[in-house]
Amino acid sequence: MNIYLASFVHVCHKEDPNLIQCMMASVEDIRPFLVDGVPEYHIPSLEPLRYGVSSVNLDDYVFSLSVDLPKLRIEAHYNVDGKLLVVPVKGSGNLVGTIIDCKSKVRLQGELYEKNGETYLRYTSFDLHVDVGGGSVRLENLFNGDKILLEMINDVVNKNFHLFLKELMPIIENALSSVFLETANAIVESFTYGQLFP
Repeated sequence: MNIYLASFVHVCHKEDPNLIQCMMASVEDIRPFLVDGVPEYHIPSLEPLRYGVSSVNLDDYVFSLSVDLPKLRIEAHYNVDGKLLVVPVKGSGNLVGTIIDCKSKVRLQGELYEKNGETYLRYTSFDLHVDVGGGSVRLENLFNGDKILLEMINDVVNKNFHLFLKELMPIIENALSSVFLETANAIVESFTYGQLFP
């Protein structure tokens, strides 16, 4: 059973010589709906988001694009037992951070599959590399609540944010890849390949 394409979906024909421009227009048409997400299609809120499709190969189902996230808020739980400079650091708690001016390169690989006699597209990988302009982070609950040491460590981490982020970035990239892969599949799973790319 197929769901009809939502009225806000701009369909691109796979033989269109201006396919990349069509896909960018399609994303632009969908963009207002991404502010709050589209629950009936399992699409979460993805704003603020800037994007640009750089290449599409429908024969191999590969989409390459750039995505800019002006501001990314991170909330996580951490567990640390090590040294920062010469100070032993041990504890677990909440980590809250903001990363700004994120510029991402994305390669989305898809494949076709059959379901109920119809052909569908699903994405099998979402490779993401992010370059970050800056940001800040706050760790809580270090040193058994010693506020002076906690502030000192947070200050050191933020003054050396790029070094801290270098260690954290692979985790962030994997988490974002998982979220975006799930979202991309949520968008395409309800429609046949022919509906998406007639």
